[in-house]
Amino acid sequence: ESAAEEPRVLCIIQDTTNSKTVNERVTLNLPASTPLKRLFEDVASKVGYVYGTFDLVWGNGDNVTDTTPIDQNSDKTILDAGFEPGKKNFLHLTDKDGEQPHIMPEESGTTDDSVQDRFIGPLPREGSVGCSNDYVSQSYSYSSVLSKSETGYVGLVNQAMTCYLNSLLQTLFMTPEFRNALYKWEFEESEEDPVTSIPYQLQRLFVLLQTSKKRAI
Repeated sequence: ESAAEEPRVLCIIQDTTNSKTVNERVTLNLPASTPLKRLFEDVASKVGYVYGTFDLVWGNGDNVTDTTPIDQNSDKTILDAGFEPGKKNFLHLTDKDGEQPHIMPEESGTTDDSVQDRFIGPLPREGSVGCSNDYVSQSYSYSSVLSKSETGYVGLVNQAMTCYLNSLLQTLFMTPEFRNALYKWEFEESEEDPVTSIPYQLQRLFVLLQTSKKRAI
């Protein structure tokens, strides 16, 4: 009962150690009582780095100016260390003592499914077979095992606690009257910026949901 009532802390980690990963994010949603050491262990397992070979520093979140590495050996909980429940806590994963993080060696006999269990967000590029140093794709392409479902339906990637929005979008898409009405609407670029036009972006999203060959977009 107490665990269910415990506040959760959303951590968004940017790996700045590699040009291939600098634009990607790893998201963790942790109980507020999580020790700092456990935070580092979870990050290490998600990105495929050896524990203790990287640092975490505060990112560009609101009211955060401290760039001192977070003490992974501290007995503090993430709440005591300044992480805020109910907000996005941005962190940068950086080199430790000037050396890049060590890649976690793959265990012999590891299957594709178990390798992919440690990834959050976009999965490996096609043909990468779960390489630890290529755990996300800047182009958001998915591995061949994540091709379109046999059902013919396409999912939506969770962008850090957006399941409620994804459910609404899928419900609207599966309502033919709404979907067809949206398709009939014509965008006038001279009157509005396509980037900020919600109907236009929703129209594009519906087209992808209907035509994409990916399992999720």
